[in-house]
Amino acid sequence: MNQARTFFGLLIMIFIAVPVLVGIIWAVGITQAFVSEKTFTELPGEIIAEVPELLDGMMLAARDEDSDMDYDTRAWLNAVAASGTTPKQLLRETGLDDWLEKELSGSLASLGRIMNGKSAERSVWLEMKPLKAAFSHPAMESWLARVLENLPPCSAGESEAWARALADESSFGSLPPCRPGEVQAGTVAAFIRDRAGREIPDRVNIMENARFPRENFNIARTIDSFAYLLFLIPALFILLGALVGARSKSHFFRWSGAATMAGGGLVLALSSLARDALPWAMRVGPLDYRYSSHWVHWHEAFADHAGSLAQLVTRHFMSPVIAVAGGVCIVGLLLFAFSFTFARDRAA
Repeated sequence: MNQARTFFGLLIMIFIAVPVLVGIIWAVGITQAFVSEKTFTELPGEIIAEVPELLDGMMLAARDEDSDMDYDTRAWLNAVAASGTTPKQLLRETGLDDWLEKELSGSLASLGRIMNGKSAERSVWLEMKPLKAAFSHPAMESWLARVLENLPPCSAGESEAWARALADESSFGSLPPCRPGEVQAGTVAAFIRDRAGREIPDRVNIMENARFPRENFNIARTIDSFAYLLFLIPALFILLGALVGARSKSHFFRWSGAATMAGGGLVLALSSLARDALPWAMRVGPLDYRYSSHWVHWHEAFADHAGSLAQLVTRHFMSPVIAVAGGVCIVGLLLFAFSFTFARDRAA
């Protein structure tokens, strides 16, 4: 009878309690990351600071003849590098760096303050006019012209591909890596300018359709509190498994502590591994072949040099998961240690 109870208790712990606990830890940790004020105030600025370095790294890779980068991607990146203007310089000259660092980051920081109850709910407008102006800025048009000039000459078929791409306003994706004619080169700049002016609105209300309380209300803390209530679900299964499988009070707490430590330790190991392994996975993981081969090649070039960016994002999102998993492990360790007090009392 005792062996049967132990067997069924193990089944409940292994196949129900621990998996549910693992899922809840991930859910609570990721939820904390999404509503954290740091995600709105720090992460955008850190990503913006990394992007120019990422693009510079891709252009350096294009100059490496030993790399396995495809011809199209290499041609475009070499043309960008030969333009004489780095991505960081282009962002500064067109005013995009100010828009990214002040307007975009400021709007997201305001949203974070509202989410964390430091400011009352209000409209948070993101001004898009500077973004639209950047596409028609003389520095942008001059840079684009230099990039096109540094491409190799077009064949007859590639010239026709340019004409088809410019005539199709529904798509501006796969462009031939060659220098178009003078008329087409002027059309490219006009196309980008007109498309940006038509499709980018003047302002965007980030809080549109949001239904927050008008007074200061800490949405993030409320969400966190409800998320922690989810731990009641695995706690019930752990309680059930311990009641079925344990033969004494000491065994009950030992089973509960061991199952809790197992769930927390598993997430701790997986989240730590994910934080360090994602940059590697981006380089060797499967690609989505629904897109054209042109974009697959660009994805490969991007992934090879996006390690620091991936680590930046995963650090923000995995750190809360690691913290929650660590807390669960501590609770399990305390329960496991508490179980030995009954053994000492019985011996006395």
